[in-house]
Amino acid sequence: AVAATDGAAWNAATGQWHAIAAMPEPLAGSGLDPTSVWTGREMLVWSSAPWSDTGSGGTEVVLAYDPASDTWRKLPPSGLTPRTWATAVWTGKELVIWSGFDRDFTTAYDDGARLDPDTGVWRRLPRAPVPARGMAASVWSGREVLVWGGDTGGGTRIGQGVAYNPTTDRWRALPLSPLRAKSMAAGVWTGHVFLVVGGAAGDLPVPGPGAAAYTPSTDTWTALPAAPPYPPTVDGPTYSADQRAEAIAVWSGTSVVIVGGVDFRRQGDRSDGLEWTPVG
Repeated sequence: AVAATDGAAWNAATGQWHAIAAMPEPLAGSGLDPTSVWTGREMLVWSSAPWSDTGSGGTEVVLAYDPASDTWRKLPPSGLTPRTWATAVWTGKELVIWSGFDRDFTTAYDDGARLDPDTGVWRRLPRAPVPARGMAASVWSGREVLVWGGDTGGGTRIGQGVAYNPTTDRWRALPLSPLRAKSMAAGVWTGHVFLVVGGAAGDLPVPGPGAAAYTPSTDTWTALPAAPPYPPTVDGPTYSADQRAEAIAVWSGTSVVIVGGVDFRRQGDRSDGLEWTPVG
């Protein structure tokens, strides 16, 4: 098996694809759980894996692609221990990386770093006042990196969140939410609130609300109303459609759209979705 380094770009105006230049090297671990963000000028790609394609060691690859010149450039690694399922958030200026798992998914690292792609310089983050974790929901609020939920390793879920302010280089713990401790929840920033949807706590459905919203201006959480139910099936009662893990959630400007994800109760992927529109 050989890791792919090719790619393509789709033009929304013409509806056509075209090939782009190949990456200068494969992503870490054949691209295991990579992060890609748009900086306004480049696609920044951070890829880390606690093992290599040969089954030993660990690797980290940081690349940036400029579509105007169709060229890639290589950036220095963070110096962090290679990891998977880390929190990775673009702040508009820097890429913030925090925590994540070792190769056995039994230990979560409690460190992190932030990259300025213009200078190629990484800076270490201070220690957070909450447990380290992987598989957390995270967003950029315009002021802070907001993180909720996750797993400390070995299946121990976390119900507490945390916020990191790059300007002050300081963390603060979030108040407890009305949600059950879960990992692999979807997170989205609406412009006013951090919305957390779904997640897993060993199985589905998870007791309690399926989604909740955190408002930074008041430092409070609000449980969302129950989502519409899944269509009934022959093998048991139905439950709310926000009971899914690893879903994709985006803010359209007027509503949150959630699609896909994993339904652990049915032991399969979902091909449906739902939409939540806030009042006003």
